[in-house]
Amino acid sequence: MNNEEWFIVKDLDGFVNSSRALVFNNFGSKSEEPDPISLTIDETDRAELDTLLSFEESKIIILDAIKKQKHKISKNIRYSLNEEIFANIITSLNDRMVSNILSGLVKKGLVDSAYDSESNDFVFWVKEKKQSE
Repeated sequence: MNNEEWFIVKDLDGFVNSSRALVFNNFGSKSEEPDPISLTIDETDRAELDTLLSFEESKIIILDAIKKQKHKISKNIRYSLNEEIFANIITSLNDRMVSNILSGLVKKGLVDSAYDSESNDFVFWVKEKKQSE
């Protein structure tokens, strides 16, 4: 018997925005005692969040992870999740944000990347500055 607790998402767009804010606000946090969790974004950080972890890509990640149920009679759709699914969503959003940060650094020419067949993954390193003669 499964005693897992399930939660219903009443506002999907609000859930997407809160999840993005949670990941963004806690990115790189190293403290043992985390700051109070903030599920909102200051207007000064909004543009950066939209660049690093867009609403659209976040919604795709979330819709892929949460359970979708359709009422047989009313045809209304309900989304639900448990703690494990939520943890997977937050991890996936964090991974996407890291990927987008690295991609931005590569596009700016600050970081180089290559595929490493031994590790079956991409590797990144800081570009060396060319010295003027």
